[in-house]
Amino acid sequence: MNKIQFIVLSFSFILHTTSAQKSMDSIHINQDFSIFENILKEAHPSLYEYCSEDSLNTAFYTTKESLGNGLSDIDLYKKMLKITSMVKDGHLQVFAPTSFKTDQYYFPLILKIINTEFYTDTEEFNIPLGSKITKINNKRTSKILEDLKKYVPSDGYNISKKYRGIESRFGQYFAYEYGINQKFTIEYIEPNGSKKNKELLAQSFTEVNLRNTKRSSYFYKYHKKEKGFDFFNSFINNKNPFVYYKKNLNTAVLVVNSFELDTQTFKSKLINIFNEIRKKKTQHLIIDIRRNDKGFRANAVQLYAYLSKNTFKQITSTFVASLSIPQREYAKRVFLNEKEFLKDKFNNHPIYDGWKLTFDDLETMMRANKNRFEGKVYVLTSGTTFSAASSFALNAKNDPDIILIGEETGGGYYCSNLGFPVYYEFPNSKITMIMSMEKMNFYTKEKSIPRGSGIIPDRKILMNINDLIDGKDRDLDYIFRLIKGE
Repeated sequence: MNKIQFIVLSFSFILHTTSAQKSMDSIHINQDFSIFENILKEAHPSLYEYCSEDSLNTAFYTTKESLGNGLSDIDLYKKMLKITSMVKDGHLQVFAPTSFKTDQYYFPLILKIINTEFYTDTEEFNIPLGSKITKINNKRTSKILEDLKKYVPSDGYNISKKYRGIESRFGQYFAYEYGINQKFTIEYIEPNGSKKNKELLAQSFTEVNLRNTKRSSYFYKYHKKEKGFDFFNSFINNKNPFVYYKKNLNTAVLVVNSFELDTQTFKSKLINIFNEIRKKKTQHLIIDIRRNDKGFRANAVQLYAYLSKNTFKQITSTFVASLSIPQREYAKRVFLNEKEFLKDKFNNHPIYDGWKLTFDDLETMMRANKNRFEGKVYVLTSGTTFSAASSFALNAKNDPDIILIGEETGGGYYCSNLGFPVYYEFPNSKITMIMSMEKMNFYTKEKSIPRGSGIIPDRKILMNINDLIDGKDRDLDYIFRLIKGE
């Protein structure tokens, strides 16, 4: 960093410290909270799926009683999160107000959550890789983990998505919860059992994010690659589907980190990939969707069509609670055509308290591709696997010829609110929220899965501390051993 950059960065530290949050009067606080409450009650499609109407009304009432003069916008944000945590909708996202700047005073360590414990995911600050963090600023990490869960929404009672989300944005959520800190005192236990403590200065988000590319849990060692930007950009952050091969096992590994690509572009890439796989006469196919958390459901359908032997299903019904966008004046962005989606699609299908369809718009796509892969298929999932990727994982779960391996997905097994997202901004606090208005009920074959679960793998594989230290991809290693017959 040159001298000019340092001066600018130092000035930025001061600037953001003085503008961390703003105090609000009770009129503006109550107005924003009322808008928030009205939106949910008027149009959220599964508001009482996991909590009773009475308990939620009580939460709204007690929260409103606690709103008073001098409350900050970040405090209001946290009170809203307590409500959304009760709703348990992974697509119901509330974002902090723009006044609260965490980007210059960020917790510097890169962390990984394993079995509810925090471990260092890089070797920096003279702290060994895989050291267990036990306290931060005299707060036990077990309490910190519990406090931060509300910042990461997930479907139902799923916690794997929460853990993956917390570890990826730990510094941001820590600042939201406990305020901005210029330095941090940590207590930790090294892998050899030595107990240590250390004081660390905060860093900017940019500095921490650049070091994020060095995570051991990205398995650069396993792939015999150099840690850093090249591997991160080509393997971890690559939004295009790509394939690599394990030649000695006649195996292809198809990595699909996102379903966000334009559907025609995605289709074209799949055609090329599966033509290549077929030419190589590959016998085993591993599809890795562990980092896939969003995108178009049509792309998930297109991919599964290359695996299925027959026609298939994803959803049994869809439901909306309203045919119009609630509190429309505060909706800053609508992702689909309101009239076509809500009124034209649902208007002629009334049921009590809403509108329900019992067919899927994508059903005509749900048939086996003529160039489908005919070998053995394995699908890798994690808590990050969400939204369209989770619906793909459910298709794999329903298929007896596919083995689902890894960690429970963040997306719901029986239902999820996937459709018609609306982006809101509350007028006084500038807190923003995205709510999906359409609930999808999924087609499931196994009925013994507990309500509120994600997609549970056929073979549950979880990372341990030795995997983290060694950089070992336990999921892939397990599949390779299966293929070898070990």
